[in-house]
Amino acid sequence: MRSRAMRRATRRYAWDRLKVSFWFAPAVMSLGAILLVMVMNWVDSLIPNAMLLNSKLVLSASGSELRSMLIAMAGTILATAGVVFTLLTLPLSTVAAQYGSRLLRLFLGDRTTQFVLGMFVGTFVYCLAAATSIPYGDVVREAPQVLVSMGLLLMLATFGSLILLVQHISTMLQAPQIAAAAGAELLEVVQSEIRDETGNVAKETSLPEAGTPAVPNTIAVEQVMKESEGYPVRVKGTGYIQYIDPEYMLTLAGEKDLVIRLLRKPGAFVWHGEVVALVWPAGRIDQQVDRQLRLAFRLGNQRTPTQDVEYAVNQLVEMAVRAMSPAINDPFTAMTCLDYQAQGLALMAQKGREFPHIYDREGRLRLVFEPLPFSQLLNSAFDMLRHASCDNATVLLHMLEVIEAISRETKLPERRQLLLQHASLVLAESRAGALTEPDRQLIQCSVEALQSKLKK
Repeated sequence: MRSRAMRRATRRYAWDRLKVSFWFAPAVMSLGAILLVMVMNWVDSLIPNAMLLNSKLVLSASGSELRSMLIAMAGTILATAGVVFTLLTLPLSTVAAQYGSRLLRLFLGDRTTQFVLGMFVGTFVYCLAAATSIPYGDVVREAPQVLVSMGLLLMLATFGSLILLVQHISTMLQAPQIAAAAGAELLEVVQSEIRDETGNVAKETSLPEAGTPAVPNTIAVEQVMKESEGYPVRVKGTGYIQYIDPEYMLTLAGEKDLVIRLLRKPGAFVWHGEVVALVWPAGRIDQQVDRQLRLAFRLGNQRTPTQDVEYAVNQLVEMAVRAMSPAINDPFTAMTCLDYQAQGLALMAQKGREFPHIYDREGRLRLVFEPLPFSQLLNSAFDMLRHASCDNATVLLHMLEVIEAISRETKLPERRQLLLQHASLVLAESRAGALTEPDRQLIQCSVEALQSKLKK
């Protein structure tokens, strides 16, 4: 059970780490280059060199000459790679200085950049592996001509990818492109959270149907709330909770007949020895079970959007707030960030009420957690940007449009009331800023119109 659960626990976390790594794609493509060398050597063994002597697409020379060509191509690729790495430092420094260091993960996870790096590294590895595979000798008839010709084609394709990289960087550094990447990441984590709640975990741990009495559990809900009687699960490290695997904890709770209450959510900062969960009954927890429970928590030095929806929202907020700083003063970028925030928040608003108690198929309580409040997401999305935009009526009006768009996606009265509160805060912010009276009146009319819609 433990190994299967650990695979489930690390799958999304490991994939998120690989997506923002510059070494993953080059390593895979280097391995592919070595395999391609083996394939090309096999093809060379099937085709006599005499058939290729008159071909203008295949290099013909002795083994030593072909080996020298491959080494020369590898040297050319290595020299050009310096230009590539110089090109990569430009967007990294620009993104960090203008939009914030947290947005660097968007560039690190860019597929085009990883592909071009992989082409250079893979072609270099191919040329070296091909050169070392050529036996010493001057027998022209046995020279691996197809092998070397493929290396030449790879080198040409690699230099073509360099042009692709230059074009891609010039496009990617545009603010709308970065906002779109951050918005796509927000939408991805929201959709992942919804799938987790309605997919595998929900199918196995759905609440009992209305009118159906639950099977009596060994631990009552009221007893779960008594913290003094629960076994405290303490983390052994310091950092941010990047991922919690509920499926793993539910499986363990079912096997050991436990009830687990999660005290901290993904994105929370914890220190060594902090209690992150309570387990009942405490008498069933030994050292092995305690270690298994701690394996469900992944800690790191920074927050990640693997399960942390708020962090994905904060990426767009940081970009928007920096855009509204006096040094940059770019309200169009702030409005673009608001548009992408609206997409993710609207999807979250469509969700129904979250139940903090999760039961197994028999109706026994297994997991108690604290869901991320919708109010906290709205505060993260609007508060800082609203303060930074107090002197810009255009951004405040656009924020009201976003609030109205989100309100159309939910019918829950409490969520519509939260949106109404943020609309009122926009009005208060406009009165505190240095706006002209016509701008204040325009914002007030927009807020009043929105209030009338939300109160229906």
